[in-house]
Amino acid sequence: MDMIYPKSNSRIYVPVDLDGKTGSTVFKLAHRDPSAIVYWHMDEKFIGSTLQIHQMAVSPEKGSHRMTLIDNKGETLKIRFEILAK
Repeated sequence: MDMIYPKSNSRIYVPVDLDGKTGSTVFKLAHRDPSAIVYWHMDEKFIGSTLQIHQMAVSPEKGSHRMTLIDNKGETLKIRFEILAK
């Protein structure tokens, strides 16, 4: 399991859309097992799970965050990232 985007320690700028709404960041993960279920946690809060296509759109607040990904076999991946502005 490996994070495609963002990589650990990334600094992310999340722009405001043309309609004034805050955009989101799409996190993308690759997993060698096509049947794996991945459970996504941001700042120790469960935000969802994925199967086959491991992508999650999130809109974190400005500041530092930690994403923890755990698959159905217990493999864990942790990354840190920073949201610069909205």
